[in-house]
Amino acid sequence: MEAPVQSFWFSTPSEQGLIPCVDSVGDALRFAADLGSDDLVVLDLATGHFIDCNRSAHERLGYERDQFLTLNPAAIQAGGDLSDDLMQDQLRVMRQQPRGSFATRHRARSGSCRDVSVSYQVLELRGRLVALVSHRDRSDLDTALRESSRLGSLLQEAERLTHVGSWELNHRTGELLWSNEAYSIFNTAPELTAPSYEVFLRTVHPEDRSLVDATFQDAFRSGQPYRIEHRLLLGNGLLKVVLERGRTTLDDDGRPLFTVGTVQDISEQHEIQQRLERIAFVDPLTRLPNKAAAVRQLARLLRTSGTDHSIALINLDLDNFQSINNSLGHEIGNQVLQASGTCLRHLLRPDDWLARVGSDEFILLRPLPMADRGQALQWAEEIRRTLGNTPGMGTGLAVQPSASLGVALAPDHGLDPDTLLRCANTALMEAKQHGKNQLRLYTPEISLQLRERLELELSLARAIDREQLRLYYQPQIDRGGSRIAGAEALLRWRDQSGRMVSPNVFIPLAEKTGQIHSIGLWVIEEACRQLHAWHRQGLRPGKVAINISALQLGAEHPSLAELLAGALQNYGLLPENLELEITETALLNDPGRAGEQLRQLAESGFSLAIDDFGTGYSSLAMLHSLPLDKLKIDRFFVDRLGNDDADLAIVKATIVMAKELGLMTLAEGVETREQLRMLQNLGCDQFQGHLLGRPMSADAFGALLRLAAAT
Repeated sequence: MEAPVQSFWFSTPSEQGLIPCVDSVGDALRFAADLGSDDLVVLDLATGHFIDCNRSAHERLGYERDQFLTLNPAAIQAGGDLSDDLMQDQLRVMRQQPRGSFATRHRARSGSCRDVSVSYQVLELRGRLVALVSHRDRSDLDTALRESSRLGSLLQEAERLTHVGSWELNHRTGELLWSNEAYSIFNTAPELTAPSYEVFLRTVHPEDRSLVDATFQDAFRSGQPYRIEHRLLLGNGLLKVVLERGRTTLDDDGRPLFTVGTVQDISEQHEIQQRLERIAFVDPLTRLPNKAAAVRQLARLLRTSGTDHSIALINLDLDNFQSINNSLGHEIGNQVLQASGTCLRHLLRPDDWLARVGSDEFILLRPLPMADRGQALQWAEEIRRTLGNTPGMGTGLAVQPSASLGVALAPDHGLDPDTLLRCANTALMEAKQHGKNQLRLYTPEISLQLRERLELELSLARAIDREQLRLYYQPQIDRGGSRIAGAEALLRWRDQSGRMVSPNVFIPLAEKTGQIHSIGLWVIEEACRQLHAWHRQGLRPGKVAINISALQLGAEHPSLAELLAGALQNYGLLPENLELEITETALLNDPGRAGEQLRQLAESGFSLAIDDFGTGYSSLAMLHSLPLDKLKIDRFFVDRLGNDDADLAIVKATIVMAKELGLMTLAEGVETREQLRMLQNLGCDQFQGHLLGRPMSADAFGALLRLAAAT
């Protein structure tokens, strides 16, 4: 997995230590607790005069309050002639550095002098700058120094425990001061390293160095606080990840004076974050990025790609992967997925992206120049061919999975991850509609077709409840060409708009969605109900043939035999009243399971016919092993009789073979009398087609039965 992009953040203005605003001198005195002294004065920085004080400030120097407030700092200095110059220098420093401290010597009204330590905080008072100043007698300095030493020790211990070092850079002298923990983070010691900005930069990882230097230089120029996360590459290849924060003080001309900052070792937290990233964004089986990572990467590409660039997105799905799992086991299935990932990696450029986003689904991303968008289809075609022509994915596995691919492009098909992923998935679904090993580029027409299919699927799901399904019956005529031997029940659907939907459309859809089970049960129930009604009317329709889907044949709970038995019992019918038609393709999909089911049905007394014979390339051995009663010759061969000697030979051979196996034959699609005559001469037993009767309603077929009985 590629290295994560280094992240950095800058602080907000609230972190800059701006001068606080107050509304009154009284408010200013609230800051006394921060300064920690008893002698407090408020100084106007513009005039240099005292404007307020507390009692101890004037009493300690022997002044009345009113007298003291007429003075300025120079008047209480012990420095004599230099007092005014020192005061002006100090006022300038206060304006540049809003918080600070210094030492001086004060003279009382009585003439006595004392050493004092001065601390101050500059405030904004109704538009003017004032300083809240604390005077502390230097006689208390030893106590203060001891306290400071203790606090310094506590600070060092706190830095050690939190892995946070501190430093200060003097821009005028170039001097850089590191705390003990800073030395520890940089894996050195004071006696080994003389800190400098250049020394610091040399410890930064080469890949991060330019970014770190640019961040620091910008902070030095602007005075804006910064926050940046980067790597250190230290001696013996030791790698650390650190978080740095800092702020620069500028002079009146905007030149940097001091930068104070902290450096924190976050290597452990970074490793935890990396592990969490691997859990959240990496597929554990293939070690590829997962869907969340793919969406994040796609969003990043969309943000950073210019107007002259495109992004190709390929949604790839392995064909029939579930059958590999079912037949060979999940262990082999996992090996196939891992091998697929490896195979796809070999088809990537350095700036491509590959992720596993589902059970057997992958996503590939490639940035492309706008003029080369045709490369997307070339790349997809290369992937399709490679997967389809790499036996066992190069692992020696006895499998050959192909793949279906859907392709979408940005900005053509969308400018956000959700839209592009949806378009690529729509193109993939369209590819899979056309079989295995297919490739489709998204178009708006595909979305329209998909929407129509979804609407059709929803309508089909409600077709039974809305009583939109009907059975039509097409007569099956005996060899003489006049007697009705039975009928095939043909399913018809008129949707809510009154439109007839072709069985060639809705039957495959029902099989794909699993609705074929409920629809198939309805067909069985309705055919049995109609047979019962005809029998009560004294009509003898012969056997009614029902088409059975391969999915119905493979169902176990309940099985097809159980469903049929229940319907027959409900309407007082016998298995001999029904004929079950199974397509040749259904037998080939799972011959073992199909043979077992058919034997159970035959033992129960049902007649069995194989439909569309000649289109599925079934073997004679399979026909011989199955308990069939009838072969239905496909209309493809019947339609070509008289036009192609080869087709005539096939039909003749089929009839002869069926007789040898003891099977009846029925020719479908008989449209002309010439076809009927030729089939009769060849010895075909039964016929079905428009010449002999079109599919008709139950009432119409009942009328036909009554007419036949009367003649």
